[in-house]
Amino acid sequence: MTRKQTHKMVPIAEAASRVSNRAFRRYGFSQREIISRWPDIVGPALADCSLPERLTFPRDEKRGGSLYIRLQGSMAPEVQHFESVIIERINGYYGYQAVDRLVYRHGPVPIRRRKTQRAMPKLTDSQQKELEQQLEGVTNPELYKALYNLGREVLFVKKPEKTKTRHRFTRRGMGSQVTE
Repeated sequence: MTRKQTHKMVPIAEAASRVSNRAFRRYGFSQREIISRWPDIVGPALADCSLPERLTFPRDEKRGGSLYIRLQGSMAPEVQHFESVIIERINGYYGYQAVDRLVYRHGPVPIRRRKTQRAMPKLTDSQQKELEQQLEGVTNPELYKALYNLGREVLFVKKPEKTKTRHRFTRRGMGSQVTE
């Protein structure tokens, strides 16, 4: 007898990690997080001008590897001054002596987008009172703060800007509407 296969739903992060892990292993990254966590490991100033390319290990070993880093412009001398600190941070991230040396390559580094925080919306007094009344029963201060911020976003509705229309003269006299 053959068993029926049941297709369970798999979280997309798990499916994507299986696919991306193969691609990252090709370049020597056993864990893909070093690329995504690069700004946390080396700091935002160095992350803006550098990018890890691959990690190679000596044959049959998983320690004492060489990390190839792409650097932008003339940053190599400056990064060389911080080499011991960078290696220490990388090994601290991995939890063992994964990297012994850094190899620098010059090349373009993609620009990282920085996360910008937008200003919290201002509520009118009536909206603020309404929100506080709805949250009266919440006793946990962290939950209250989170719900208050969510409610602030929901209650604050931006009104769409009206587009100005004007009539333009045409040869036939009918006029056409033009939005500005």
